[in-house]
Amino acid sequence: MESGDSDNVLLKALPPETDYLSYLTILEYSLTREQLPTLHAILQDTTLTANIGWDLVHLLLPLLPESTLCLQDVARLGNPREVVLKVTELLEEIAGETDEQDDESPHEKEEPDGKADDGRVDGPVTDSNAITTTTGQPSDRSSGTLRFTTLLDMLAILHPRIKTNYPSRFLSTSLQAILSAYVSLNGSILATESVLSFVKQLSGTKRPALPPRKSTSTVPSQSHGHAQASAPDPEANNDGLAPGEVELHRRLLESFLTFVAEVYLSSVASQWEDAPGMSWATRYQEVMQPDKCVPGRQKCCELYAEVEEYQQKDAIVGQILVRHSFCAHVPANSSGTSP
Repeated sequence: MESGDSDNVLLKALPPETDYLSYLTILEYSLTREQLPTLHAILQDTTLTANIGWDLVHLLLPLLPESTLCLQDVARLGNPREVVLKVTELLEEIAGETDEQDDESPHEKEEPDGKADDGRVDGPVTDSNAITTTTGQPSDRSSGTLRFTTLLDMLAILHPRIKTNYPSRFLSTSLQAILSAYVSLNGSILATESVLSFVKQLSGTKRPALPPRKSTSTVPSQSHGHAQASAPDPEANNDGLAPGEVELHRRLLESFLTFVAEVYLSSVASQWEDAPGMSWATRYQEVMQPDKCVPGRQKCCELYAEVEEYQQKDAIVGQILVRHSFCAHVPANSSGTSP
């Protein structure tokens, strides 16, 4: 061990030098962005991560994006039942924080001298001067989106790890928290793509691994974080799923996607004045009744064919509908729907 490492408090205080609770306290007061590579190496200890992982999530979240690897370690090696509950709690906090910001905005604008109620801001509050948290991270929707996408990536790892007779009980709680946070983020594009990725990983057909073969390439292979092995559920129940669980799992995802579609379509309803919403009726009329189009005016169909923002809207709605159709029609005994 190098001399620099021997002086590192995170290494010196490792259990059994201290108990788990004391080590968590040390982490709370000592963890910085510079310490994250050291913590990433420490968290490869499955026993340690299983005992403290659930209480690390709220410490690591303000350090994003540098703490992404450590959060993945917690999702892979921590106690999945405890970490799922913690992630769900933090998703609910995202929704609560956004609601509080929306409630405070009108009061800030009413101040005659441009000061907030507590006098901390000397000028009008703008997007560039967003209120910050104690960690220095901006507490705005962009920060909320980053936390939201990271927590969903964790849930996509955690839920398949939980081995119980009734996995739908964990899933239903998570879906409610996800939907609340998603609504508070106004169905942003990044949040929507993250939701679709999460649903795909829980409902998509799992392809078997390719057989090993000798490669003729001289390029060394690289391992990716999402491909690393996860620890087994320490509280696993190997009796199998209860009757109806697979069908309930499918119906939960189907209902969840219905709400996601509603939120996303509402979020784009007035984003572009020249083509509100998805403009399905307008585009349909332009195709079926071209004689009623105004000469010299750009058609909605042309906008959706030429402008990237409109193409992105079409692509996202298409992904939502495809994933919803898969959840609605795939057979209940399909391996693709097993939790």
